[in-house]
Amino acid sequence: MEVTTRLDIVTKKVLNESSGELEDVVFKQEIKRKRIRGGFMLTYKTYDDVVIDIIRSQLDLKTIVYIRDLFTKNRTENVLSKSDIADNMNISPQKATSIIKKMVEHKLLMRVSRGIYRLNPFMYVPFRAEGSELQEEWELLSKKQSKNHCENQG
Repeated sequence: MEVTTRLDIVTKKVLNESSGELEDVVFKQEIKRKRIRGGFMLTYKTYDDVVIDIIRSQLDLKTIVYIRDLFTKNRTENVLSKSDIADNMNISPQKATSIIKKMVEHKLLMRVSRGIYRLNPFMYVPFRAEGSELQEEWELLSKKQSKNHCENQG
């Protein structure tokens, strides 16, 4: 995580009430920003552990990497078509379904809605993506899904 501090200095014209004239007033503002920068990729140890648990063959690994690479800094949610994945990876649609299901079970992916998934930014951050923003969104979606799940159970 990178923390940057920036000092913004802005000069504005403000009306001096006692003299009735416009005067230049300098405003200073210190802005601190936390940033998780993805290099070529940023992976966390849990990502490796999950991938090791999911893969059973080299083809499984290639399929997981293919799915992972569908997510970019501009595409945080993706439609994962089992038939497209199967066609591109030369696997059966059932195998594609199985891999996606395992990725969801291990929380590498989150199912946002039917066919739409989000990659876990606590395990993998795509190149140049704002990791901290993605992580905040992930937590909000997780809480929302937990709340909906509890309401459906009760």
